[in-house]
Amino acid sequence: MAVGDYVRIFCRLWWVVLAAVVIGAGAGAVSQQFDKPEYTSTARLFVSTQSGTSVGDAYQNNLFSQERVYSYAGLATSEQVAARAIDQAKASITVDELRAKITAVPLPQTVLLDITATDSDPATAQLYANAVADQLVNVTTELETSRRGGESAAGAIVVDDASFGTRVESMGLVTRVLLGALAGLVIGIVLAAILGVSDTRVRRRERLEDVTSNALIGSLLQNKGREGVLDLAAGGPAVERLRELRTNIQFARTPDGGRPHVIAITSPSPQDGRSTTAADLAAAFAESGHSVLLVDGDLVDPTLPSVLGLSSADQVRASQKGLTTLLARQSTLADSTIRLGNLTFLPAGPLPATRRQLWGDDAAGQVFDDLRANFDYVIVDTPPLLKYSDGAVPAGLGDGAVLLGRIGHTRAAALRKGLAVLSAARVNLIGVAATGEHEQRKDRSEFKAGEKKALEQEARVQSSAERNGSGPEVIGQLPSVQADQEVGQPRHRAQLGHPE
Repeated sequence: MAVGDYVRIFCRLWWVVLAAVVIGAGAGAVSQQFDKPEYTSTARLFVSTQSGTSVGDAYQNNLFSQERVYSYAGLATSEQVAARAIDQAKASITVDELRAKITAVPLPQTVLLDITATDSDPATAQLYANAVADQLVNVTTELETSRRGGESAAGAIVVDDASFGTRVESMGLVTRVLLGALAGLVIGIVLAAILGVSDTRVRRRERLEDVTSNALIGSLLQNKGREGVLDLAAGGPAVERLRELRTNIQFARTPDGGRPHVIAITSPSPQDGRSTTAADLAAAFAESGHSVLLVDGDLVDPTLPSVLGLSSADQVRASQKGLTTLLARQSTLADSTIRLGNLTFLPAGPLPATRRQLWGDDAAGQVFDDLRANFDYVIVDTPPLLKYSDGAVPAGLGDGAVLLGRIGHTRAAALRKGLAVLSAARVNLIGVAATGEHEQRKDRSEFKAGEKKALEQEARVQSSAERNGSGPEVIGQLPSVQADQEVGQPRHRAQLGHPE
């Protein structure tokens, strides 16, 4: 992953880092309440050797004593010294527990050795320090004395007995909070990175293009809080994005060089925005003066009736006749459709127990040919490709499919599998579109700027016409072409059931 990907991860999961920092700071503050006071007591020993008669002997003995200090420091925490100290103090602890409480530190460039004991009770710390110091003196004397007897070559002498224990200054509240927050920050960054890397959902349109290896033909804005079909008359960035998608589909090409007219709206997983996109796209095509049929091709869980806001009577009619009865040759096209404003709706109809028989019949191809002959554009809503096997069938019967990927929801692996399903079914991929993209501030500002520019242009034309006393001058006119070849012209003007 690139550095920019990690930046986007931390921008998206900033709350994880913040929560970890807050928890760490809180843990640091709480630790203050559970901190038990500790007391230390120190005894000091002097390490000596037999002195010589000359200055050189004294110098050599001093060096010898400095080296002996480090050996005695190791003996101070030995098992033998600890066991003897426990017997002297008559303490009820183990040898290992006492060794953990004792530290022996030689003073640099001297022959002095400090033995420090730590305990939660100051008197006990003093007792342990004195006991270890006394027993260290005894042990070193025994070790430094020859087996033949005589005086010891070296030894340790207690210079200062341990005093009553003094309390160890612990970290203050501010320090604990800061250290806890720092630890939480590190943990939060690591946790956010792990969550971000493990999350394979597509988070931006560029990622969608990378996964599918296709340039997007559209990117629809999030329709959160909106019910029903998009209000095209209200305008706004969402409407402009929808019209852009409509235009790109109009200018797309099928493998035989024609333009797509029977278009399946599909996606790899549920909740990708297929039904709302199909309904909005059908309304956008109808807005431009085309005859449009919206088909509910989801024979498992049809949701278009709720998206379109059908009346109770139309809902009853939709449950009785629709695509299933049309495929089964139990109804005509005119009987199976419902007129909704400037577009026609073909509901799913009664849901069958076995869908494969309906789609596998030769009548399915004939039905789609009839739909193509009666309408300029046929928009088909389909079930998710990876959940149901018949998700790609309507796309195969038509002119192709528009594959949707919802920002922040659809996973990269699901998109790849969806493309594989369409490829295996030999479905023409019209293009890939994103849904659920968050509206950016620049989208709103660009839309307002364009709207302002259009109003200014209209005002200039009107002002010029008023000064000249006539209508605006016609600069030129596009040549007329065949309706089937021109994108902006409808191919059908006949009423449903009575094609020209």
